[in-house]
Amino acid sequence: MLTIKNVTKRFGGLTAVNNISFSIKENEIIGLIGPNGAGKTTLLNLLCGIYKVDSGSIRFQGKEITHLAPNQICHIGISRTYQIPQPFDAMTAIGGVTVAVINGKKRENMTLSDAGLNASYFLEFVGLFGKRDTLAKDLTLYELRMLELARALATSPKLLLLDEAMAGLNPGEAAKALDMVWSAQEQFGVTILWIEHVMKVIMKAADRLVVLQYGEKIDEGKPETVMSNERVIEAYLGGKDAEN
Repeated sequence: MLTIKNVTKRFGGLTAVNNISFSIKENEIIGLIGPNGAGKTTLLNLLCGIYKVDSGSIRFQGKEITHLAPNQICHIGISRTYQIPQPFDAMTAIGGVTVAVINGKKRENMTLSDAGLNASYFLEFVGLFGKRDTLAKDLTLYELRMLELARALATSPKLLLLDEAMAGLNPGEAAKALDMVWSAQEQFGVTILWIEHVMKVIMKAADRLVVLQYGEKIDEGKPETVMSNERVIEAYLGGKDAEN
C-alpha cells in the first residue's frame, strides 16, 4: 500500500530523517517507535505533505505522492491525528467533524445537511454523539483524542497516521482508545501507521515495528523480535538495566 524509499529530510544543517526505507501492506498496523527526536513525527509530516522530501520517494497504492500538497494527499486517502490535539476550539464537536467530511475525499453535490449527518455517524462511532453540541475547548483529553479519530476517519482514509494517540491517557482510557483503534481498522478497513511511546499498547497492537534513532531506521520486524535487539534496547529503553 505504502512504499517509502530512501527518504531524507534536512532542516538547515540538521538531518531529521536520513535515507529511510520501509513498506506497509494493506490492513497492517505498523508501530513507529524511537526516542524523542528520532524523526518519527517528521516522517509523518512528510507522508501527509506538510514537509517536502529533500530526496527519496513515497508511493501510495502504486502512485507517486512525494510532492503532493496536504489536501491532495487527504483526497487520495491518507489522514492523520496529532500528538497534541488540534481541534477547532470555537466549533462544536459535530462542526469540526463536518468540516472533515466536506474536505476529505471530494464529494460532489454533498449538502451541509448531508455532511452533518455523516459527521454524526463518526461521532457515534467514537462515543461522542452525546457531546455533539459541546465546544471542542470544553472536551476532556480523552474526548479530544476521540474527536481527532472521528475527524480523521470522516475524511474516508485508506491509510490512517496516528501520532501518540495514547499520550496523557490513564490506563483505563488507553484500553478504551486501543479498542477504538481496532474497531476502526475492522469497520473501515484502514491500514495504520502509529507513533506510540506506550509500549504495552503498541506491542499488543502492532503487526510490525519500525524503530528510528537520530533520523535513521535501526530495526524493523515483529514486535517481540525488535524489542529483543540490543541496539533497540539501548537506543529506546536506555539499556538492559532500564526500568520497564
